[in-house]
Amino acid sequence: MTGQLTLGVIGHVDHGKTALVHALTGIDTDRLQEEKERGLSIVLGFSYLQGRHRTIDLIDVPGHQNFVRTMISGATGIDGALLVVAANEGIMPQTREHLAIAELLGVAHGLIVITKQDLVSADELELATDKVRSFVAGTFLADADIVCTSTVANDGLRELRVALDTLEPVRDRGAGVGNPFLPIDRVFVMHGFGPVVTGTLRGGPLIANQKIELLPSRLAATIRGLQVHNKAVERAAPGQRVAVNLRNIKRDDIRRGDSIVLPGRMRTTRRIDSELHLLKNHKSPLKNATTVRLLVGTIEVMAKVRLLDRESLEPGATGLVQLRIDRVVALHPLERFIIRSYSPMRTIGGGRVLDVHPSRHKRFDTAVTNRLQTAASGSLNEKARMLLAEAGLAGTTLDELSDLLGLTAEAVSETLAASNPVAIGVGRLLDAAAYTGLENAILTEVARYHDEHAHHQGMAVVKLRIELPAELADDVFEHALGQLRSEGRIGIQDGILRLTGFDPLAALTEQERRLAAEIEERIRGSGLAAPAFDQLLGRDETKQELFELLCDTGRLVRLRTNYRYRSYVLHAETIDDAIAEVRTHFKYPRKFAMSEVRQLLGSTRKYTVPLMEHLDATGVTLRMGNLRQLGNPDHFNNGGE
Repeated sequence: MTGQLTLGVIGHVDHGKTALVHALTGIDTDRLQEEKERGLSIVLGFSYLQGRHRTIDLIDVPGHQNFVRTMISGATGIDGALLVVAANEGIMPQTREHLAIAELLGVAHGLIVITKQDLVSADELELATDKVRSFVAGTFLADADIVCTSTVANDGLRELRVALDTLEPVRDRGAGVGNPFLPIDRVFVMHGFGPVVTGTLRGGPLIANQKIELLPSRLAATIRGLQVHNKAVERAAPGQRVAVNLRNIKRDDIRRGDSIVLPGRMRTTRRIDSELHLLKNHKSPLKNATTVRLLVGTIEVMAKVRLLDRESLEPGATGLVQLRIDRVVALHPLERFIIRSYSPMRTIGGGRVLDVHPSRHKRFDTAVTNRLQTAASGSLNEKARMLLAEAGLAGTTLDELSDLLGLTAEAVSETLAASNPVAIGVGRLLDAAAYTGLENAILTEVARYHDEHAHHQGMAVVKLRIELPAELADDVFEHALGQLRSEGRIGIQDGILRLTGFDPLAALTEQERRLAAEIEERIRGSGLAAPAFDQLLGRDETKQELFELLCDTGRLVRLRTNYRYRSYVLHAETIDDAIAEVRTHFKYPRKFAMSEVRQLLGSTRKYTVPLMEHLDATGVTLRMGNLRQLGNPDHFNNGGE
């Protein structure tokens, strides 16, 4: 078995964490002169151990209470913890705080190392071991192996290496299918190479020469080179400690706490919905609107806690909250976080992000709390389906879901495959139930229109759009119309919708049929000299409605002509006959004049002009100055479409 494992070395100050790491790896993680002078770790220390089955990265975190912030930035994203307890001192304040932080960050397994066994007797060592076992009861280390060591006497180190090499990584953070996310914990410049940043990579891989984006500044840069364990690599995997050499960006543009992501794959935020756990040893309930220190990844910001499902959060309880942050930050959707009291600074709780881009919520809103409970307890698949359903008729894109879930677009697509989402265009998805509801709504609205306007050919597309929900995206609407039409469930002509099989003439009464026939015959019988319809119908509303119906059904045709002749209407057969005459006598590509058409049809200029303008507008003829010729000989329009 091969692989990679990242462990945080945690515990109280002066319990021998740095000495233990040095004995295991040969690397002194106290690299600063101040650390050597004080004998105290101040910043994160990084080393690694090559085991038989995997490479193990060790992050040596400061144990002093003044550097808990640094400890948290190192512990975020680790696979497991190496809890270090000195045999001669036992459980101390930072032992407790570090273990609590590791649990709050979702660390699920690890090892316990008792150091400095050379300073105690065998009985004292046994007692210390029992106390440690009692201390970790009920935590993720309850069943962890305990290895007793002495770096002075070189005792227990072989056993510890074996235990480390058999420790299995347990990741539930979408590693390998997520978008890469690198919280920066260190920035420096290498002469001749430019700025270098380091961090523990999450989510997905980084690749040399890849374009990246720095958040929250949104500055663009390119990866010049990558190093893992001081060796150049072309690709860095999630979970690894990575050094990234950047180009096209200045050192002064980068800060500790910034993050590297792929361009356009993440947005910044000032609010997060989350599940928050208050530590049992916190002395009082957490009240609504309390200001806390939020530590997540490598950042520390101030945030206000808005309790969503209760009046106050009791010690040891877990609740749903919205954290309102005092500045813009970049947070990965799969991150966990720690909160500390404003003053005095003390770890009081932590939790996990449920939504990185929420709207402002009212407290005690059942719909909001139900949604967040689903997000808290559901799998990634269930969360993806929920987000798709919430998008409703607006739909959403793979990129948007990728941002909200922290997964690659490909992983999102695979996750949703069983839900059979409806694909709209390129990349847009719609929940299958929402799409079915949209189709039914369209059919219902058109049917209702038929019932209320039985003498109309159908419903205008623009009117239907107004009747449907405002959040309906235009491309989704057009897709649904096209699908219903291709399935033969609706017909669309000149922007008018009708249900398949609908015949407006079938609903006419006997008297209405007689009037319609009279109107039609009057216009048919007039040939090209048909009267203007306002003269024909007058103010009779019934005749006007029947006339509109005859036009809608294509029996009568309003001439598509200029403003002087807009009131002219001809029978469809009259137009078809005129087209046949023109086609027969003026073979393509012969050009002809208006006077020739007037003579051919035996009409006057008053009626020939609007007819020819209609044929121009419908593509039957093509006007070239004072002459015309037939349009494409393969295209003949009867004037009714």
